[in-house]
Amino acid sequence: MQGYNVIVVLNCDKSQLLLCKRKKDPYKDLSNLVGGKIELGEEGEAAAYRELFEETGISPDDIKLKHLASSV
Repeated sequence: MQGYNVIVVLNCDKSQLLLCKRKKDPYKDLSNLVGGKIELGEEGEAAAYRELFEETGISPDDIKLKHLASSV
């Protein structure tokens, strides 16, 4: 079963939400949250940090992610 991550990034006082502007179709120029597919054999947390870095340049040294929910 294919897994996916959706990453919600807030600033310290939780007053701002990070959104990415899509560069390609479909949905070009619309905004979305950070995230993507979990590769085969990849742990969910590792995939989340990978996607976050690929899409924003934010590294594990910059942020601590917290797991909130998962589907079964």
